Amino acid sequence: MKKIIIMILLCPLLLLSCNKYLDIQSNNRLVVPNSLEDLQGLLDNSKNMNLNYGGLGERSSDNVYIPLENLNTLAVESKEQYLWKETVYNYANDWSAMYTTVYNANLVLEKIADIQRDSGNGLDWDRIKGSALLFRSAAYLSLLWTHSKAFDTNTAKTDLGIVLRETSDFNVKSVRSSVEQGYNQVLADLHAAEPLLPTEAIHTMRPSKLAVYGLLARTYLSMRNYKQALVYANMYLDIKHELMDYNDQGDVKASVNYPFTIFNRETAFFTQLRSSTVTAAYSSIDTLLYRAYGTNDLRKQLFFKITKGIINFKGQYTGALALFGGIATDEIYLTRAECLAREGKLGAALADLNLLLEKRYKTGTFMPITMMNATSLLDTILLERRKELVYRGLRWMDIKRLNLEGREIHLIRQGEDGQVELKPNDNRYAIALPDDIIRITGMPQNPR
Repeated sequence: MKKIIIMILLCPLLLLSCNKYLDIQSNNRLVVPNSLEDLQGLLDNSKNMNLNYGGLGERSSDNVYIPLENLNTLAVESKEQYLWKETVYNYANDWSAMYTTVYNANLVLEKIADIQRDSGNGLDWDRIKGSALLFRSAAYLSLLWTHSKAFDTNTAKTDLGIVLRETSDFNVKSVRSSVEQGYNQVLADLHAAEPLLPTEAIHTMRPSKLAVYGLLARTYLSMRNYKQALVYANMYLDIKHELMDYNDQGDVKASVNYPFTIFNRETAFFTQLRSSTVTAAYSSIDTLLYRAYGTNDLRKQLFFKITKGIINFKGQYTGALALFGGIATDEIYLTRAECLAREGKLGAALADLNLLLEKRYKTGTFMPITMMNATSLLDTILLERRKELVYRGLRWMDIKRLNLEGREIHLIRQGEDGQVELKPNDNRYAIALPDDIIRITGMPQNPR
């Protein structure tokens, strides 16, 4: 494929201009992507499209614990973020990373509209357009989870959302949508992408119908629309339902630094969270969460290692230090189990939960969970969701949605000046936008 020199490859610089990004205008001398091959190459740029998803919510959640002596070694910005304080932070953050993805997707959508779809290129044309829509929706969802309040039907029309950019033109003014508008756009993009994509992609870094169903299940779950989340969890599991057995050395290598291989057989769509303090040697898993894993629960040894009193996470589905943020089958089983329990279908919910847990405990030690009342079963499923999906970028939104239902999840951290508490439904659950974005655009900042 011919070498493409395009503005999007400069996006980490461009995102500071104009209305909210650098003051760099389109240059007609630059070569722009005009063929389907070019557009696919743009979407296959995994650094911008797959490997840079927002991790700020995860490191703000109760999964993470940093001892005070280690906290004092952090840069001021990282320390203040950990303590949920107002902090001045500018470029090179979750916001700019996700809008790089959005820019790429918008550029592809604009350029593909100029390419005639015909019988010879139809499959490629559809796949590329559907992929761009999915990547844009995934970026928007990540931004909503990080920088907006949880979806509440009573306030979503007025709660501050994100910027919904529908063009690659930097001159178009940035305006914050409402939370409702943001979620509607995510859903619209995913529903538009679904008929265009193959059921399963040739590689899990590429979008597919499976990825659509997984993201729809995630989106509806975060909106607390459990009926629709169940619909798409079922559609996913009708196609892909195989789980790894953590006892099987073909699936898991317990003796190596990172026991799980990249692109393992549970992975349907591969994305990675941005590097952060979560994965650093001075960051620990929450100790209460660690103690929640039973002695025969293989996740306790496969997910964690203890070094000098610090409980480090090593259970990434990336096969390396970076955190996995993509769609995997274990998440979908837990989503379905939760939705079934909420609908009162306790037997089916219990079956999904036991199916998963049997493959997480040492062979011969798992005692299936027996029937319990709806409240107890839902509590158990939510605990197992947290244990199974730790450091997947899901906990921050889970806390927000569950607190809307009265779960009263209080987050407490220790700083130099004593304890800091984040109470349920606090405004700080909508993490502040970067200061340079507010300064350049004049958009309203999240209330503190």
